[in-house]
Amino acid sequence: MLVSAHALSLALLLLGGGPDLERGSQPATPASSSSPSVSAHEAAEPPATEICAGDPAPDFAFQGFDRRWMRLHHLLNHGQVLIVFGATPAELTQLDLEKDDLLSLGVVPVAVLDRTPGVARRLAVELGLSYTVLADARQVIAVQFNCTDGGRMVRGWFVVDSHGKVRALQRGTLPEGDYPTLCARALGLATPGVPLPASR
Repeated sequence: MLVSAHALSLALLLLGGGPDLERGSQPATPASSSSPSVSAHEAAEPPATEICAGDPAPDFAFQGFDRRWMRLHHLLNHGQVLIVFGATPAELTQLDLEKDDLLSLGVVPVAVLDRTPGVARRLAVELGLSYTVLADARQVIAVQFNCTDGGRMVRGWFVVDSHGKVRALQRGTLPEGDYPTLCARALGLATPGVPLPASR
């Protein structure tokens, strides 16, 4: 299912609202009965295991700007997901430039930053980002994707299909761009801008 850029920019700039949390402090406890998205039981994070291509992606929880708790599967309702860990401001901007091509493939881009919610929100606004940005200063999400080393977030990317399976990944580095081609190859889709071969 394709998501319009307008709907994505209005509905999915999810930054983990609330006050800034310093590294190591506790986030607000998720509401259990008042939040229809995720119950307190569902908010418990899956254990960290080595994630490889073909494995189910961890259905991590995150708090949206509206303070409702959601999970990865809520994003997957909008299509496949590209999750990028530890991007620099320049890389975040490049991802934003490629966002429309990703959406045309049915891929929702998500950046996970080693920042507090307030700092991540300010950075997203300053850069004019119009895709999902998640604050992960405590590295709760990064740990589940094995994207930490010595208490620091490790750069990396994961392509997750609409069924929640990791189709491709790389840890330790990010590409210099061309996420649409990377996602198309991982998902077995036509590469954007490249005509399909004629059938005989």
